[in-house]
Amino acid sequence: MMRSNKKTVSVSKTGKSRGGFTLIEMMISMTVMAIGLLGLNVMFVTAMVTNNKNSHDSSATMVSQLVLEQISAQPANSTANITVTDCAGNSRTIATTPGAATTGAGAPLLADGTINQLAAKVANYSMTYVACAPAGSNLQSSYDVRWNVMTVSPDTRLITVSARQLNGTSLGGLHFALPVNLRSIGGR
Repeated sequence: MMRSNKKTVSVSKTGKSRGGFTLIEMMISMTVMAIGLLGLNVMFVTAMVTNNKNSHDSSATMVSQLVLEQISAQPANSTANITVTDCAGNSRTIATTPGAATTGAGAPLLADGTINQLAAKVANYSMTYVACAPAGSNLQSSYDVRWNVMTVSPDTRLITVSARQLNGTSLGGLHFALPVNLRSIGGR
């Protein structure tokens, strides 16, 4: 007796086989996949923008910290000016002379004690600081840095420093950064 190795294919009443996908099914699956990929694309762009913003916020914090430490290193009643040089080779003067206990000297303060970044700059109590770019990059960021030095007691002062990025380098050139504010009580 011989056995047949033939496969049987199910055939509908119209005579067509039932195997595979129809053109409509393929178009629907491709549309669903395209919508999913567009969603992933938006997620990647948002992640890149957020990463860029966080990088500049970290740099603004480091610039504020630099100014804060330079002023804190001076005696509480010091009237000496300090000079710092940024990555572009610009020498900037940092005034350390404290002001009255209510208003301080330098950049005006808001009611919450932070620096008013919208007020006019005060000479030697504000600067545009150019931060170093990462190795291999030619993009440098500039920061508007302002500070206020306030007498708390003859041996103590309150130092408030604020920095915010000036030039936006994120996607599309759109970038708004809130200022970073640091405060410290120092003296000797």
